[in-house]
Amino acid sequence: MPPNQARAILQVMEMEFTARGQTLVTKVEFKDAIHSLELKIESLRGELMAAIKGIEGRLMRWTLTCLLGQTAVMAGALYFALTHLRP
Repeated sequence: MPPNQARAILQVMEMEFTARGQTLVTKVEFKDAIHSLELKIESLRGELMAAIKGIEGRLMRWTLTCLLGQTAVMAGALYFALTHLRP
């Protein structure tokens, strides 16, 4: 595309954006916005990982509690069977 034609198209686009109250974004502004979003995503990723670690700890405690409870019930059932079901 010839440079004059490209400039003309760009001028028409700028006029349309101005008429609508919108502005064009430069490469620098776009890169800054992307960088800002990347920082936000990293921050959210850190918060998410912290939340996962907290849930992981609670799940491990819950699993251990269930395992200990089941062991106690089985031990009680075995004790009952050995003391009351002898011939």
